[in-house]
Amino acid sequence: MQSNLDLWVLLSHSEEREARLRSMNLLVSEPRASRRIVRRWIGRQLVRIGARLANEPAMSPARAR
Repeated sequence: MQSNLDLWVLLSHSEEREARLRSMNLLVSEPRASRRIVRRWIGRQLVRIGARLANEPAMSPARAR
């Protein structure tokens, strides 16, 4: 039968290990693909906004008269 002290030691050890792995980016439990999808979506939105701004008449250089 386990005591509460054994469980406490086990939990503290596992938290320290996860913190160490998280700092080295080796923890696999967090899916990197989902972050990549979000980053790509944000990048596409920024490119779309930039293209829209570049096509605005106010953003084009003044023409020589």
